[in-house]
Amino acid sequence: MDNSREEQAMLTDAIRIREEVRVDCGGSEVRGAVQAGIERGRQKSWQGRLTKGSFLGLAAAAVAAIILFLIPVIHDAAPRAAEPAGEVNWGGLEMFKRLYEFDLEAPTLDTAIRHGYIQEINQSAASGNYRITLNAVTADENKIIFLYTANVAEGQEIYGISSARIKNLATGYDLENGGGIGAHAKNNGHDDKRIFYGRGAILLDRSKPFPEQLEADFQISSMDKGKMKDLAKGVNVADVHYSPRLKISFKLDPKFKQQQTVIVQPEEDFMLEGIQVTLEQVELSPLMIRTVFKIKNESEVTWQNRQKIFGVAYGEKIQSITKHGTTEIGSSLGSGTDEGFEHYFGSNLLDKPESMNMIMKTGEGKNTREINLPILP
Repeated sequence: MDNSREEQAMLTDAIRIREEVRVDCGGSEVRGAVQAGIERGRQKSWQGRLTKGSFLGLAAAAVAAIILFLIPVIHDAAPRAAEPAGEVNWGGLEMFKRLYEFDLEAPTLDTAIRHGYIQEINQSAASGNYRITLNAVTADENKIIFLYTANVAEGQEIYGISSARIKNLATGYDLENGGGIGAHAKNNGHDDKRIFYGRGAILLDRSKPFPEQLEADFQISSMDKGKMKDLAKGVNVADVHYSPRLKISFKLDPKFKQQQTVIVQPEEDFMLEGIQVTLEQVELSPLMIRTVFKIKNESEVTWQNRQKIFGVAYGEKIQSITKHGTTEIGSSLGSGTDEGFEHYFGSNLLDKPESMNMIMKTGEGKNTREINLPILP
């Protein structure tokens, strides 16, 4: 179904950023396929290309990423609801647990670090008062997650990261930004405003060659010491200083491109606002789970219905049970599509889940109800 240009633009603007299936075609076979895909890492191209609606969602995700990087620092926000499965020793990356309670990618990083699915980079670039260190990355064919540390000289305080992007040196183009989060270091219970820990994400198109030689590109924004005491009153743009572009080249570990995406097609039906909706497809990889929903009856695929079902559900999360315990993974991105909507989640697939359910809520007060869709039975 083709949309008018106006509808396409409105769909792209319908992005959500959240801080927060029944598979009757043989549960053990599906789970086995998922695990085998991860363990064998074969590069078969049976997963299929992204649909037109998916590209709409990715365009909206890029808008979301821009918004995220305009948020300079997270201080003492409300913690996320996800409950990690057990304690994971992050080793030399332990300082990034400063972000843990706010970051929807924390369960994904827990799993990656638990299984050694991480590449420590520890390369720095500096200019004048500014220094950036790319500490580590992890990746699969759908996503790159990177961890970095920013520092400024005495007399400066970090206001935020103006941009954090990654270029594929083989093509010369920046990869698609999937957003990020960051916070100042803590020292004796207080923010150390000269040190900033950040986590960024990049969305990849797995129909294209896997990137290998990359360049991380950062710009730090800072203010003179004392100028950040009362940001609630606003910021005088003249008080904000910017670093030169700070660039670090690195090569991704080949192990990351060996991890295959597994496709499950639950075809599980449920009702939203009187409209029959189908959980049509779930894509699972080590760092990302993508769920695709569509309106089942073609006659009901209208702009109004798509807007209605996209806005009515909330609190989306995936509950994953493994031998390490139960983990709840929140949705970081969502968008409308030509026929419905889609949501992106982190993943703990490397933990070999025994079961995995997607949970969402609709309604308010006494009319609140929970929809539970098994992905892996």
